Amino acid sequence: MEDADNDALKNLIKRTEIIESKLDTIIGILHDNVAKNTEKMANHIDFIETIYNNVKSPLGFLCNKLNYLKGNDPEKYSLEHKLDRPEEK
Repeated sequence: MEDADNDALKNLIKRTEIIESKLDTIIGILHDNVAKNTEKMANHIDFIETIYNNVKSPLGFLCNKLNYLKGNDPEKYSLEHKLDRPEEK
């Protein structure tokens, strides 16, 4: 019976080592790939927000002027919040 216990213990140790190896691989992937991609996405979002902040005022001005020329009330147009448009008849 001791041989069976020894074999079971060796089997458990071997399985634990395999699981630890797989966990190390997963942690390496998460650390290297996911962290880098997350940082890239954060940089991209910052870039887009910077561009948007520089463009929104001139774009809003232009849209308001075009709406005025079309006969729409320019003060109702906002780049910050989309307003509900009245149903066109």
